[in-house]
Amino acid sequence: MKPNSPMSGSAGEFPADTVIQLSLAPSPHRNQQLFSDHYLNVILPKREDWQVLAVEAEPFMGDLQRILADYMPSDKEAQLEDDLVKPVLRHLGHTFEVQPSLETPAGTKAPDYVFYRDQAALLANKGKKLNEARLQGRAFAVGDAKYWDRPLDVSLKSMGGDPFTNKNPSYQISFYMQNSGLDWGILTNGRLWRLYQKDTAHKLDRFYEVNLPELLRAGNVKNFLYFYAFFRRQAFEPGDLGIEAIRLTSADYARAVGDSLKTQVYEALRHVAQGFLDFRPNTLQPEPDTLKTIYDNALMSSIACSSSCTPRRATCCRCARTQGTARATAWRVSRKASKGTSPPVSRFCRTRPRFGHN
Repeated sequence: MKPNSPMSGSAGEFPADTVIQLSLAPSPHRNQQLFSDHYLNVILPKREDWQVLAVEAEPFMGDLQRILADYMPSDKEAQLEDDLVKPVLRHLGHTFEVQPSLETPAGTKAPDYVFYRDQAALLANKGKKLNEARLQGRAFAVGDAKYWDRPLDVSLKSMGGDPFTNKNPSYQISFYMQNSGLDWGILTNGRLWRLYQKDTAHKLDRFYEVNLPELLRAGNVKNFLYFYAFFRRQAFEPGDLGIEAIRLTSADYARAVGDSLKTQVYEALRHVAQGFLDFRPNTLQPEPDTLKTIYDNALMSSIACSSSCTPRRATCCRCARTQGTARATAWRVSRKASKGTSPPVSRFCRTRPRFGHN
């Protein structure tokens, strides 16, 4: 291991008088709305096929640890690509062409990598100026590599060379994806590895990211899976653990959770409103003006209740029908009905339902 390699360092070695502040374990990934966080963090690790993949990933993690240990960080992109990026991509099983010519409205550009489905597809396009038609069915992703630790979300100022390569790297990968017609983009500065998807790449801030040296230093294969499973060659094929399948499944999951929440909020509002009418001392009748007053106050009550109910028990807003709450809220509604005044929100929210809360 080279002394200044990303795998070296003084982890666990501190001067005697150093105060060590413990912190929460970092997340193995940084998901910027490309997938569902809850699906990635909770649902995916419980899947049997995901757990089986850990057995496959463990020896691969050892291979990458050795590659990274021999790498000396540099501000030269060519060195980063030759010593780190290309070896990692080959270990991941990728077949790629380096700096092919790509036709774009801004002239011919040269992304660092085009990822092909197999060697035959690469040879069919070798040496040709690429466009969407030539890439369709043969390639699945475009890639770009920047020098070690280069910021991936800002342009370089006052730099010489090609103005396009000094632009925001997130913009560059989006530009390549748009003009190649490919579904996926891979962007890296050696440390950070990102995935972009064609439908959201233009937003620049929708991506999936992992810190590869951090995962390799930790040596936790369960966390390392968040790199291996998403960047290996098989991840870009159809299948339950393909990244497109994971993206669509996690989107369906998030949509189902959202629909369920809407239903629970509606039911909570309905129960709270009914509670005002059911409280007999209130003597309210279901007339239009009264129903409007009930609705307004039920809405405020639901908001107050949701601030103290647990997310998993949104239906516990039924507690607003309990005797103590009903007595307080009905008094306020009847007061408004008789005087035409609305109670201050702070006074209304002061009463807290007695059941269903933490």
